[in-house]
Amino acid sequence: MLALIAFAGTLRADETPTTPGDTTKPDRKSLITGRLGLGAIALPRYSGGNGYQVWPVPLADLELGDVAYIDYWQAGLYVAATQDKTLGLAIIAAPRIGFNSSDGDRLAGMMDRKSSLEMGMSIDYAVGPGGISLGYLHDVTGASNGGVVRLIGGRRFEITEHFGLEGFLQAEWLSAKVANYYFGVGANEATATRPFFQPGSDTNFQLGLHFNYDFGRRSTILFGYEATVLGGAIAESPIVMTRLSNLLYIGYGWHFQ
Repeated sequence: MLALIAFAGTLRADETPTTPGDTTKPDRKSLITGRLGLGAIALPRYSGGNGYQVWPVPLADLELGDVAYIDYWQAGLYVAATQDKTLGLAIIAAPRIGFNSSDGDRLAGMMDRKSSLEMGMSIDYAVGPGGISLGYLHDVTGASNGGVVRLIGGRRFEITEHFGLEGFLQAEWLSAKVANYYFGVGANEATATRPFFQPGSDTNFQLGLHFNYDFGRRSTILFGYEATVLGGAIAESPIVMTRLSNLLYIGYGWHFQ
């Protein structure tokens, strides 16, 4: 679940309005809500490559009270919020996957690009079942030593009592350090068919659809699709084979209410 949708969920659960004279207390949500499971994910061997790999992964779409969340590939902890909880400030963390020279023909002879952990802050604004989020994250593991800015807009749809959909659109600006590290070709890596290349800062775009089908008392099926379109400068890299990449996952889990 998107961070901003998770934040909107805290508003719906905790800020139930009451009428004058109504002594009924609003329902409080459980400490843990959402979905947790195990599954398989298919994703590119590297961003811009046309080969795919399949990994077993935990799938977590959880809210921890109204202060923290795990949103598949991102986690966050809210450190401040307005009284009506429509606006919040969060510490966030997300991984970025690297590659090695065996992950594609165009990478032969190149140095490995390490995976990294990026951490930063986001400002999230909730509007009903959706909202927008603006965040900055910086590599804290010493891989690229660069930063990214993410703007996300998303919304939750309850299609039926058991079937739900969360959709989002994201624009991610990569600093020159990040783009050059993961998509560039160094002078010591250049060949006759793979020239020296540094794309500089650029913006990638992403569309995501996350589905859940709840059945039985606690069971749920989790599945989703994400498409990433690389920025124009990044797409010119000699190691990029396709500008559009796809990610799919499916798994079984448990529904916490």
